[in-house]
Amino acid sequence: MAICKCKSKPRIVSNVVQSMKHSGNCGCIDVCANPIIADPNLLGIMAPLIYDEIGINLCTTFPLGVDISTTYPTATNASISIIGATYTYGDGNVQIESIVGRPNCYLITLANITIQFAVTLYDAACRQLATIYPTAVYLPPATGVTYDEDTNPSSVELELFAPYGLSYTIPAAPATPTPVINYIGFDTTGNTLKQGINLFGMAKMLSFNLEDDTATVGVTLVLQSLYYVGYKVHSAGKIDIPKGSIIAPDNSDCMRFVAGDLLNLVIKPLDLGCPENEQYLKQECEQNSCSCTPACNNIPCTLNGAADNQVPITPTPQE
Repeated sequence: MAICKCKSKPRIVSNVVQSMKHSGNCGCIDVCANPIIADPNLLGIMAPLIYDEIGINLCTTFPLGVDISTTYPTATNASISIIGATYTYGDGNVQIESIVGRPNCYLITLANITIQFAVTLYDAACRQLATIYPTAVYLPPATGVTYDEDTNPSSVELELFAPYGLSYTIPAAPATPTPVINYIGFDTTGNTLKQGINLFGMAKMLSFNLEDDTATVGVTLVLQSLYYVGYKVHSAGKIDIPKGSIIAPDNSDCMRFVAGDLLNLVIKPLDLGCPENEQYLKQECEQNSCSCTPACNNIPCTLNGAADNQVPITPTPQE
């Protein structure tokens, strides 16, 4: 008869915790059972850090697509913002190329970018009349209607330091992944940061012509290489969230809760280094070798009939 020999899965802890267990040194604070309630001195965060950036200014005049004088006869002023931008990759469009002999830098060609704007119209008293959504092509082909050799050329080349590399689209096999530039805008599909190269834009209304229903708009386009990196930062405490109150004559438990302070979890992140060295606390306490704090002593509980929902229940000491 064959005998099946099975191995249990190893439980992995840090080297420091493992050596403490073997040495018999037990701090008897198991953060897995009793999280530390306090404000941290240092916070470990994963932050999006900009490693390099470069911007350019472009300008063009384009039709608004609406007969302003007829549809909005009282319009006298307008403001503008960029909602989003679309572009494709390849010859005559956006390209990303590595630079021979300089592996940490890339040559970015920007071309043929269609930008969608939100143009808000106002009357002489600055009352908002409507918002329209025209589009215009920046860095168009030389035959494009918005092309201008000086203010809106067909393409620009920008060099960017990107030491951690690019982001890619991952198509179904056997297609090859394609390097991409993430546009950060204000539409629901393009309003987030991504690791790698990001592009965003800002617009300024330079001229608003009511006679021919055109606008002259300057655009700043900015390329950034950005990566998420872990850092330690000094903590000044958690955000104090302002609370709106509901006023009612009822004085029930529910109403007192609604009118009371906001709930706030205050469990402290571990400080995994000097001077606190709280990584030592991530261990299972051995009650046979030392006196441990019982579990659940930091959990807020509610007593039946009690008005305060933060009453701690003292645990029964274990034998």
